[in-house]
Amino acid sequence: LFKRSTLRSGLLALLALAVVPHAHAMGDSMGTQLERMADALRSLSYEGILVYAYGSHLETLRIVRRVEDGRVHEVLESLNGPERTVTRGEDVVTCQLTGGRPISVRGGGLGVDLLGPKPIDPQSLSPHYVVHPLGSARVAGRETDVVGIIPRDGYRYGYRFYLDVESGLPLRSDLMGGEAQPIEQIIFTSLSLNPQQPSEVRPAEVSTAAGSPVASPVVEPGPWRFGGLPAGFELVMVDRSPDGAGQGVEHFVLSDGLASISVYVEADVEDGLSGGSRIGAVHAAGGTIAGHQVTVVGEVPADTVQAVLAGMVHADGESE
Repeated sequence: LFKRSTLRSGLLALLALAVVPHAHAMGDSMGTQLERMADALRSLSYEGILVYAYGSHLETLRIVRRVEDGRVHEVLESLNGPERTVTRGEDVVTCQLTGGRPISVRGGGLGVDLLGPKPIDPQSLSPHYVVHPLGSARVAGRETDVVGIIPRDGYRYGYRFYLDVESGLPLRSDLMGGEAQPIEQIIFTSLSLNPQQPSEVRPAEVSTAAGSPVASPVVEPGPWRFGGLPAGFELVMVDRSPDGAGQGVEHFVLSDGLASISVYVEADVEDGLSGGSRIGAVHAAGGTIAGHQVTVVGEVPADTVQAVLAGMVHADGESE
């Protein structure tokens, strides 16, 4: 489950480097800039090459995205290291590894929607973030306006989006740590907007894990309660589906309107995560609560996932 969330985060975290001071004036308001970004990500077809980096890890990826009749199909292919292809449709994310059987998981959570159709509203973020312009920069040979989203506390990361002046598409951004340094980066090095010719990239055949059906989201949290959440975070989605062994897995999504956290609850397992873990900007915390394995995963600081785990309570009153 940790790997699933990490994969989703790796697809959707957009990042960058330094700002070139004011190559041209940024005339639009921050709200308008972010609305244009959401609209571009909802409606544009494109393909390009991008670089994904965190720590000493560097990966080159090819992305192909098609929007037809409002339906999105996206393929992300690794160009270095082991062969990996990730395909995202309307509700399913499928990962194809070299020589392996495709594995599919539900992809309709907040991690997928973070930079998707839902606009980022500066006013709703204002209690926990400051949104302001950071000048202009040139990315992949195109002019961009740079928007900074700075957290007011240590429970969330900051963001820096480099928005294509012509289309509003984010070409480069930073996911910013506590010392105002990027901790993950994705940068487009080449981009073709609305390409006319079909791509040679073929999506992997979709098959859900162990033949399990994809469940529809439900709205009731059941016996679980979330106490002491970091300010601004609230429960926005609940999903229940069987795992590969036929056991129930509950998936909760918490969000502050920008950052999101996934909480997975399943039957207690011997090899479940106990304590903390980290891959790049993604932190996880796990433990046993009321006889269940609980794993909290998010592209947020370690203190945030630990706080969510510590505040979880089952209806019978037992906590970690």
